[in-house]
Amino acid sequence: MDPKEARIAAHVCSDGWMISYVEKNSLQIVNGRKYHRDRRRYEVGYCNTDSKLLEEFSKDVFDIYKIKVRKRKSTDLVFKSKRVYSRIKELGGGDTYGWRIGDDVLQSRKKVKSFWLRAFFDDEGTVDKTNHVVRVKSMNKEGLHQAMGMIDSINIPSRITGPNCDDSYYLTISKRDLKLFQKEIGFNHPKKKLRLCKILNN
Repeated sequence: MDPKEARIAAHVCSDGWMISYVEKNSLQIVNGRKYHRDRRRYEVGYCNTDSKLLEEFSKDVFDIYKIKVRKRKSTDLVFKSKRVYSRIKELGGGDTYGWRIGDDVLQSRKKVKSFWLRAFFDDEGTVDKTNHVVRVKSMNKEGLHQAMGMIDSINIPSRITGPNCDDSYYLTISKRDLKLFQKEIGFNHPKKKLRLCKILNN
């Protein structure tokens, strides 16, 4: 499996979306003939305020699926493809409570797992400068347990705590393991990468 595909799936699981809807009276052209009919559409999207991560997602989608994404707003990228929609479903794409990590990722080599985890932490992770930990907050306990299992498989300790008062859970990397986290997973998000470096340098 290409690590970039794992990265796409992780972005969709965290800060992305997948929707299917019927487009009424859609124009279609077959063999030069135009006609209208209802058509089911399959949309995949990703939202982030960091331009580097948006560029990375756009490039990954083109490299892996040969599809050009469309910028809907300054923070949103979207594309339509039933083929890719189905594939990302296989890789675990879903909503806040329903995303998971697909078997193709879980059973892949270390680099694929690292790419998935880095994208996940880029989107959902925070660098706590007070407690000197890296943490992900999620409503999806089962998904976090899968992520923790992958982190453990590349020999980084982590823990899950919760439920919190809002029924969310935390996946946390402790201070003593941050250097190992930086080496094996790390961040592509520029601000989070800098915050982690500052903690480690201090």
